[in-house]
Amino acid sequence: MAHEDPDTAVLPREEVIPLIISQLSEYGYANLASVIAEHTNTRSSLSPSSRLAELCYMGVKSEGLQEGEDMEIGRRDSDDEDEHDENARPGTYLNLDVDSKQGKYPPPPNFQTWYITTHKAGCQTAVFSPDGKYVATGSADTSLKVLDVSKMNTRSDSGEDRPVIRTLYDHVAPVNDLAFHPNGLVLASCSDDQSIKLYDLSKPNVKRAFRYLQDSHAVRSIAFHPAGDFICAGTDHEALRIYDVKTFQCYIPAKNPTDLHKGGITQVRFASDGSQVVTSSLDGSIKVWDLVSGKCVRTIEGAHSGAAVSSARFSKNGKYILSGGQDSVAKLWDVGSGKLIHGFEGAAHKTNILQTTFTCNEDYVMSSDEVNNTVVCWDSRTGALLKRWTGHTNTIRCIATSPTEQCFVSCSDDHRARYWHIE
Repeated sequence: MAHEDPDTAVLPREEVIPLIISQLSEYGYANLASVIAEHTNTRSSLSPSSRLAELCYMGVKSEGLQEGEDMEIGRRDSDDEDEHDENARPGTYLNLDVDSKQGKYPPPPNFQTWYITTHKAGCQTAVFSPDGKYVATGSADTSLKVLDVSKMNTRSDSGEDRPVIRTLYDHVAPVNDLAFHPNGLVLASCSDDQSIKLYDLSKPNVKRAFRYLQDSHAVRSIAFHPAGDFICAGTDHEALRIYDVKTFQCYIPAKNPTDLHKGGITQVRFASDGSQVVTSSLDGSIKVWDLVSGKCVRTIEGAHSGAAVSSARFSKNGKYILSGGQDSVAKLWDVGSGKLIHGFEGAAHKTNILQTTFTCNEDYVMSSDEVNNTVVCWDSRTGALLKRWTGHTNTIRCIATSPTEQCFVSCSDDHRARYWHIE
C-alpha cells in the first residue's frame, strides 16, 4: 500500500463538493448550491452547514502555528549561540523548554483589590471579554453583571462612572459559567436551569437573552470556538456537546462510547487554535478531543488521585494543560505525552468545584483555598507557592484573569466579586 504524502495529501473530490454545497446553502446561495449539486451528481438535499468554513479556519490557524513553531525553533537555535537573547525571555507564554533554560522567573506579584461588586447571593463565575475591556459575573441569584474594566481601573464608583454597565436577568436557577463571543458583543451564560442563553450587549437596554438553548441536564461549563461559530458545553451528562451557534444543532464528538466520561463534566475549554477541546469531569479524568476527527485523543485517568477534577484548560501554545481537582493539588500536564510536569500545592480543595487558571502572560497560576478563603498564587514554571491574598469571607468559587493585563476577578459565596490589579 502506498503511503500518503502529508505535504500533498488532500480531501478527495467526493468529500469536498458536499462541503462546498452545504457551505453555499449556509451562506444563502441555495440556487447556486443546487446547480453545483446537479452538475456534479451530488445529493442535493444536503443540509446547510458551516463545516467547510470551520475546516478552512482550522487550516489557516494551523499554518500560522506551524510558522510560529518554525520561528520558535529558529529562536532556540539562536539561543544556543547567545544565552542572553532578549526575544526568548519568559513571560510571553509558558514554554518550559525555553524558560527553564533561561533560568529567569518573575518576582511575586503585588495584587490589590481595586473594586467590589455585590450580588444578592453567592457569586459563582466570571469571565473577561477577549479584548479585556469588560468582565461579566454570574451569581446563584440567577443574575449577570457586566462591568467596564477601565472604570474599575480609575477606582471610581460615582454617578455615570459606575463600573456596572449591565445587569441581566433571564435564568431561573444559579448561573454556572459565562463566555464572551470572540466579537465581544455577545455574552453567553449557562445555568442549573438546563439552558444556555445569549445576550446582545450591543443593545444598551438589554435585560433578556435574544436566543436560548434548552438542554436535558444542568449546564456546568461553556466555551465559544475561537471562530465563534460553535459553543461547547459540559453538563451533568457524560457526553460533551457542541452546538452550532446559528442553528443550535447539537454534535456529540465521541464516536466511540467508551471515550465518554463516566460522570458529569465540570469544565470545557478550547485550545487557542480551535482544533481541540479539553474536558474535566467528576469521574476524575481529563480528556482531550480532536474536533476534526471527533475522537478523544488523550485521556488522563485518575488525574487528581481519583478525586473529581474541577477545571482544565490549555496553555496559550497548546503544549500544556492546567487542572485543578479535589486532591488539593493543581497540576500541569504535557499534552503530547499526558505526563505530569509538576504540581501546585498549598491550597485546600476537597469539597467544592473551584477554578484554577493562568494569568495573562502565564507567569502565574491562580486558584483559591476553601479552608481560609484566600486567593493563592504560584510560579507556573516551578510550582512554588508565592503569595496569598485575603478579603473574602466565604468560599472563593472562581478566579477569572484578564487576557490583556495583570488583573483578575475573584468570585465568592460571600456574594462579592472582587477586582484585583497589580499595584
